Amino acid sequence: MTHGFFRSLVVLAVGAFWGLSAQAQSDKAISLVVGYSAGGSADLVARVVANALSKKLGGRQVIVENNAGASGMLALQRVLNAPADGGLIYMGGTDTVLIPMVNQKVKHDWAKDFEPLGRMTTVPMIFAVNKTSPYATLPELIAAMQKRQIEQFNYATPGIGTMQHLYGALINKQAKIAMLHIPYKGGAQIANDLVGAQVDSAMLVLSTAMPFLKDGKIKALSVSDVARVPQLPNVKRIGEEEGFQGMALPLWQGLFVKAGTPPATVAAYEKALLEVLEQPEVRSKLQEGGITAAPMNGRDLKAFVHVQEKVYQDIVTATKIALD
Repeated sequence: MTHGFFRSLVVLAVGAFWGLSAQAQSDKAISLVVGYSAGGSADLVARVVANALSKKLGGRQVIVENNAGASGMLALQRVLNAPADGGLIYMGGTDTVLIPMVNQKVKHDWAKDFEPLGRMTTVPMIFAVNKTSPYATLPELIAAMQKRQIEQFNYATPGIGTMQHLYGALINKQAKIAMLHIPYKGGAQIANDLVGAQVDSAMLVLSTAMPFLKDGKIKALSVSDVARVPQLPNVKRIGEEEGFQGMALPLWQGLFVKAGTPPATVAAYEKALLEVLEQPEVRSKLQEGGITAAPMNGRDLKAFVHVQEKVYQDIVTATKIALD
């Protein structure tokens, strides 16, 4: 009887331990890992979505963790080094797919290493010129370059191998022109230099460009997204121009977890994300920042990325973009 009583106590104690462990895991905060510093457009998306997700996941707090560096790859590695238990969510995007193409030192494979939860947003890029530029549309600029009416024309981007760089390279490739790429170390100074005519043109994200467009200090020639942006209804998207039919190069952002995360966790996060992105207050907060809510479930995001991946690879191969 003594042994039986003791055994019962052990069983009860073990059961209580595992019950408390499960409770602790379900109450533990989730980290949403972002590869860029606080204050930028990626951080804005992360914070808007994280706040809303916290309310959807039974009060389990979602905390934004900024892990900036190496074009977003430090954040990616942070998630890959952690257990596949859903404790870390990776905010990925174009860089997740593009950087391994242009930097041979980066060896990850997004399709094998991660399980997509869903797409959150697209961020249009704007091809802009100074207000004094004689060109009002992309075809006007291309025609002048093809006719050699311009000796040299440059475009600024936040750096080699960025999506902004790819946008300029795509225009060069399709139009058979040779705009000179001016890579900056980040995007903070580019708009000011464009306003000051230190550069001929620049590839800017919509959120950065809008204040300068509203003030009439710069002009937009083209939009990279799959649709015209509501803020600039008269500016054609790249896919509407002759020689670029059907093309689009949106910056996009989605959420991923490490491959091997339990399917029930993946399903719960995916459902919560899609519900959050339908909330009017979330959509309006994103739009105020020049960002478009563009929800997709995990399966559709994977299909979308496979298509975009081919577009990126074609441009990188044709234009020999490489990051040392």
